[in-house]
Amino acid sequence: MSGMPHRTRQTYTGPEPIEGAEHLQLLGVRFVPVEYPQLAVTWEYVVQDGDVLFPSGMRVEPWPGLPVDERLRVVASFVQTLPLGKFERAARVAAELHLRQGRATPEQMAGAYWPEGKPDDIPEAARALVRDRWPELDPDAGAGAARRWNRLVRLAEVVQEHQAARARGEKAPANVVAEARGVEPGTVRSWLHQARQEGIAPRLAPLGEFMGDVISDIHPDGVIGETGR
Repeated sequence: MSGMPHRTRQTYTGPEPIEGAEHLQLLGVRFVPVEYPQLAVTWEYVVQDGDVLFPSGMRVEPWPGLPVDERLRVVASFVQTLPLGKFERAARVAAELHLRQGRATPEQMAGAYWPEGKPDDIPEAARALVRDRWPELDPDAGAGAARRWNRLVRLAEVVQEHQAARARGEKAPANVVAEARGVEPGTVRSWLHQARQEGIAPRLAPLGEFMGDVISDIHPDGVIGETGR
């Protein structure tokens, strides 16, 4: 996408108290994905004291503004092909912005953009990224598939470690990653180059650009408006 990111449109429910755990609240974020304008996606988050703790539910359904004969069949096999990790990251950023109403610090928003920013979470986040981007790749399908899977996961880990180091303000993030992994900085830079070739870009997209790539300007509740629908 070039130029300024388009306007995104999402709706919210809550935050509302969770029955039996009144110190916690539930916040819903609903939007229409850019890649799938026939769908409406909802993520629900558990919130405490104005902070997003974790996602607790997700719903995918046809966009209600479509005629019945144009609606997609949202079956399990179809849902498995959706980039749910990317959808969740965009929804989390939207939830953080909604809760903080523009008062978030850069550090807080880095945490929203990188929910996997803690070192212990990066391996699972890397596996999720690879599953989202290469859903057809099965590491149990044979030695070749396993080697490619492991390589892609390592590249995704390095990208996220590099991003997290940048978010902390490290002046030489590649050196920080290299020291943690016991390799030379040149090796890390080579891995980052390979990641770019695979489409795993080691750069922080501006929040507006990232959200504009995922969330469309279509009203998620089926309201016909300025989008031309």
